[in-house]
Amino acid sequence: MMPKFIRYFFLIFLLFIIFFSFATDLPKAQKGGFFSDESSYFSILQSLAFDGDLEYTRADIVRIREIFWVGPMGVFIKKGQDGRLYYAKSFVYPLAIAPFFRLFGTHGILLANGLMIFFVLLMGFLLLRQHHNPVKSFTFTLIYLFASITFIYIWWITADLFNFFVNFTALFFFFYQFKKPAWNGLAGFFFALAIFSKPNNVLHIGILFLLLLYQKNWKKFTVMALICLLILCGLLYFNYIQTGALNYMAGERRSFYGNFPFERPDFKFSSGFPMSSDNYWNRYYLSPVIALLNLFYYVFGRFTGMIVYFPSALFLFLLFFFQKKKPDDWFLMAAISAAILFYVLVTPDNYFGGGGSLGNRYFFNVFPLFFFLGYRDRVFKFSLLPVFVAVVFLAPVYMDGMLHSATPRLPGTYFPTKLLPPEKTQFSTLPSNTNPRAFNRRIGNKYTLFFLNDNFNPLEGELFWSYADKELELFLLAPKAVKTFHVQLKNIPLANHVRFQVEHKIKKVFLAADSVREITFSHIPGLRINQRYLYHIKVKSQRSHCPYYANTHLLDQRWLGVQTHIELGY
Repeated sequence: MMPKFIRYFFLIFLLFIIFFSFATDLPKAQKGGFFSDESSYFSILQSLAFDGDLEYTRADIVRIREIFWVGPMGVFIKKGQDGRLYYAKSFVYPLAIAPFFRLFGTHGILLANGLMIFFVLLMGFLLLRQHHNPVKSFTFTLIYLFASITFIYIWWITADLFNFFVNFTALFFFFYQFKKPAWNGLAGFFFALAIFSKPNNVLHIGILFLLLLYQKNWKKFTVMALICLLILCGLLYFNYIQTGALNYMAGERRSFYGNFPFERPDFKFSSGFPMSSDNYWNRYYLSPVIALLNLFYYVFGRFTGMIVYFPSALFLFLLFFFQKKKPDDWFLMAAISAAILFYVLVTPDNYFGGGGSLGNRYFFNVFPLFFFLGYRDRVFKFSLLPVFVAVVFLAPVYMDGMLHSATPRLPGTYFPTKLLPPEKTQFSTLPSNTNPRAFNRRIGNKYTLFFLNDNFNPLEGELFWSYADKELELFLLAPKAVKTFHVQLKNIPLANHVRFQVEHKIKKVFLAADSVREITFSHIPGLRINQRYLYHIKVKSQRSHCPYYANTHLLDQRWLGVQTHIELGY
């Protein structure tokens, strides 16, 4: 029997989702634009909702522009063998929410996303209630979901929340003890959706099927496997009859950031940016150091770490080692390990979803596994610990989820998150790169800079000023190992102290007003990445100066700290 206050919670939460969905104007909230991969998913969504197909036509771009007036910046489109254009992204999430969009417009997207969160909470509670006190089960399910960034993704028109939902639902039907065991077969349906949406999900799902073989549960294995294969075949067949190919990424793919095909007669498919994974393994690189760093960053990284964005998952992982374990739990741990190792080893330069991601959005495929890890013998002591961690790291994100979705680099620039190490191995895909002034700034043919926060003024050739008295962090990517860093510091018209750090070596220097001083760093080990070397640098001026306020004849309104010029010795 569900306690009365829990029934009231689910009723009120459902009402909240409904009124939130219909009271929110999503395009206006997002200023007519998209986050991350939203443009592709929304484009597919409106095509399925109104045309029932995956073909890109002029009617599509007109509808998209009418709702999101900035346009589908970054949309993935491919050319089929018949010469027509099709969307080059998995369509299962848009297919699932297309009825909501057709009925309620963009309000339907928020409604569908909200209902996914609602049913995850309900399923989590029902599962734990079979083995534990209802109040503890309810409380822990709330902690699991809200001590993470999951709820923030209610705003997102991407498959990430959907991937979380279908994986969680599949596991619920896999483990829940129904009075009629036939209901367990639905796990195969949701496993199929998870695999089609993100093919590498087959790794952890395959391990769960091995669990059935280990238990010699032949009937359950056969039913789930058949349902899973039938649904996958149906989705592949739909893609084939729509596009002429089984693989939704097959063919010549391009992305577009303006001049969308068919919008004007002279806007052609050939004007897009080519996308190809044909030479991926030629570009692929990995080393033991990068693999170990990726595992470390996966947990403690500033922009992607579990401790920041999914503290409840990290808590459940640690809790696992201090509670009773059953064979199911070891298979789940193997599934978690396989899923994470795939990301950090097979995609070592982008294990989290790319610069547009708030936290690690790929982790949504793995996150459900943690809830079921040891759920029968769950220990509820210290359950509030992940709540405190989430408050410490995620308070500003929860207070303004829309802002942080649009500018996902911000959490990594706040205290205390900024005290965690930035992910060197992900230097080319970090959210900090969403600031175009910060990304891939080439200094002649000498080296490349990647600024990790916004504490810098625009580059002046090879020179840059830090912003006021704020600490500036950046990565320097050199073409080969650096023997000596020659750093020239130019001061503001005030006596000043400057702190300069290259990796672990720190120098603190005094600068007289308007003076110039050179410092050197030697024997600095950088991280070797694909024949190049990456170095982490910090610059901080103790004082700041604004020429505009210091001299009425000057128009320079920049707040200046210290000017830096770096020369490398090989």
